[in-house]
Amino acid sequence: MKRRRLQQREIPNDVVMEEILARLPAKSLMRFKCVSKVWSSLISSRYFSNRFLTVPTRPRPRIYMCLQDNNDYSNSVTLSLALDTTNPNRFVVDHNLTSPRVGGYVLQNLCGFMCYSFISKPRIYNPATRQLVTLPAPIKSQTEEDAYGYYFGYDPVIDQYNVLWSTGVYVKHLGEIRSEHRVFVLKAGREGSWKKASPTAPDFLPNIPAKRGMCIDGVIYYMGWTGRYNLVLVSFHIRSRDFKMIQVPRRDGDEVLLRMKNVSLIEYGGKVTIIDQTNLREKGMLDLWAVEDAGNKNSWSRKTMVVQSSQLHLVINNITIYNMKGTTHDNKVFFIPEDMFSPFHILSYDLGSNDMIKIEIKGIPDHWFSIDKSTVNVMLMDQSESLVYLET
Repeated sequence: MKRRRLQQREIPNDVVMEEILARLPAKSLMRFKCVSKVWSSLISSRYFSNRFLTVPTRPRPRIYMCLQDNNDYSNSVTLSLALDTTNPNRFVVDHNLTSPRVGGYVLQNLCGFMCYSFISKPRIYNPATRQLVTLPAPIKSQTEEDAYGYYFGYDPVIDQYNVLWSTGVYVKHLGEIRSEHRVFVLKAGREGSWKKASPTAPDFLPNIPAKRGMCIDGVIYYMGWTGRYNLVLVSFHIRSRDFKMIQVPRRDGDEVLLRMKNVSLIEYGGKVTIIDQTNLREKGMLDLWAVEDAGNKNSWSRKTMVVQSSQLHLVINNITIYNMKGTTHDNKVFFIPEDMFSPFHILSYDLGSNDMIKIEIKGIPDHWFSIDKSTVNVMLMDQSESLVYLET
């Protein structure tokens, strides 16, 4: 009996895309674009880019560190760090993925992008594709007295990226605050521009925005001042273009959260949450204020976290001053030293297990430790690499 000849069959494109390529790291996919025009078109497609974000299997987490030389901004650099396979508490700089002249004050980490400001203009950088988008300034009449903030958002329902610009100023001779809001829509195939956004809610007040914001489920959030002692949480719904304002709670019933340096917005348990580190350095405590119902102006819940006694030495009366710089998808908060020093490290605090660890950072170029004026920003891109190319 003659052996039947096995027929060679090509793997269907949908299997290649859905089951094989979508499970590879972004670094490999960028190389595979050179295989053929078909593969390049496939990997660059918006459908595949969106599918890539939904696949659960991902490579080890990666940290991106933005280093800024305040004496010469052209020396700014973004370093890519990978987890050390021999030590789970150490990240090492991958010098092959260094991005020169990229970096500044990091505002947000969203869907694999980092949004930062550079010379008063918003920039959006994708470390996976190396695409850097610089948006124009919203208005030319902006003065140094104006406080402003850029906030990056994404609505998965309409697959649209937006940048919200808010500015506010206290007019002394009138004794009032004036604010303005504009939106830039990054839409494929169409040139974007800043469009004025006017809050229509009757109880919405002019406000002076804080720097950092966040986005959850298509809603952008940031904190702002409506008065000297009145702090609010502002929300902007990307789809409906509606603004809302929620009164921020007061600590212990009467003390407003005044020191914005100690306060940040995070996503915790799927909810927008204010995290306050005022008592971290002296008492080892963090206060978390979560919005239970964004439609109810006073619906907040408070939770106080206390660092384990065996780990208090990492923060209590430490000579190093740390600032909170965002969270991961599994509720880990990162604290970054204010100053550069060697050997360099950051702190990771798991809000779920109440466990704090020190993470070593190896491979930072030595000259950064001798610069008189430098700024360091660190962000963790956990399971959120993106292949999307933004069009402006």
